Amino acid sequence: MIRTFDLRDLALVSQIESQGTPLYAELALTRHPRPLQAALAGFFSLSGHGLRTYVLRAEDEGKLCGVIQLRDQRDHKFSVITFIAPGVQVNHQTREVWAYLLDHAATQTGKLGLQYIVAEVPEESEAIEVLHQAGYAIYVRQTIYCWQKPRDTVLVEPLLRPCQLADEWGVHQLYHNTVPRLAQLADGAPRMYRSGAVRGYVLEDQQEITAYLQVRRGPDGAWFNLLVHPRAEARAAAVVEYGLSLFGTNWTAPIYCGVRRYQEWLGHGLVTLGFEQRSSTVMMVKHLVNLISEPELGKVPGLEKVTAPLVHPRG
Repeated sequence: MIRTFDLRDLALVSQIESQGTPLYAELALTRHPRPLQAALAGFFSLSGHGLRTYVLRAEDEGKLCGVIQLRDQRDHKFSVITFIAPGVQVNHQTREVWAYLLDHAATQTGKLGLQYIVAEVPEESEAIEVLHQAGYAIYVRQTIYCWQKPRDTVLVEPLLRPCQLADEWGVHQLYHNTVPRLAQLADGAPRMYRSGAVRGYVLEDQQEITAYLQVRRGPDGAWFNLLVHPRAEARAAAVVEYGLSLFGTNWTAPIYCGVRRYQEWLGHGLVTLGFEQRSSTVMMVKHLVNLISEPELGKVPGLEKVTAPLVHPRG
């Protein structure tokens, strides 16, 4: 039986969370996954904006249990799977658990009016096959770079500036002109973060935004999301250099940068600055809505009480 997390599931989630698999690298690398804490936060959230947690409890002893958590991006009509347990590599029986959890998560997500689900897994993971069987397809491949060197320099003149609400149109134009149409389903348009753990910065050239840098800070690391127009390729390394300058000498945690394959050329500039390639992941997407295959019925002009398909009589 699968149900939404409640206080009866505290012991189960506490027991199984150490066996799980994070499916969202940006959150996992900046803030070590704490599924039980996230489940409690969602349970007590009055606004309903916390993570959704579903628990599979075995009716018979000896059967495996499971947990899945999702973070909704309701403004972009999709949800991201952040965590699932147990890990798919434990044994073959866990694949059945994943199938039940993934199917239930898709059903509940569809009921919320969201159109698709995104999951991120290591490029060589067994989870890819399980997700394929659950209806997911690979849309984007990503290389994750890591920077761990001490820093003692500060840029004299800021290259970028903090984004403002007025920059939203320009950033979205950059996004739609840079990111392939298919990849946009796995990414989602950038948000205008201006405070808190996530902040955005823009580079302007002749009153046009040519680069957007999103910085997420967490207790275990920081993450750069970088979007650069090919016209500004020569300044890509300087954009990352500016991002590094935002961290003082007291910052000792790793800094990660995720580079989508459609901007693979950014990797050269990262390596030049001292970043090292850490891993590769794939972004997988499952659609929850289908096109209507039957014609819509409408009134025929002059015959208000008669309806007919809105198609040409010859097809």
